[in-house]
Amino acid sequence: MSDESMITIEVRGHEKAALEAAHRISALFLSSGPCRLRRTPGEDEVQLLVHADVAKGAGEGGYLAP
Repeated sequence: MSDESMITIEVRGHEKAALEAAHRISALFLSSGPCRLRRTPGEDEVQLLVHADVAKGAGEGGYLAP
């Protein structure tokens, strides 16, 4: 896996929708899956990051080895 093909995607939204988006990204690209879920006190939205290898084509998704 090349560092040149790695991207980080920031997802913001309600927790259920943000987690669903992270899982859909993981279905498309080899990825970390959702990580670093953050909440801001008093806010309904969460933030999470997904690290993905875009060198893999659509349908070659899954999770990166830890």
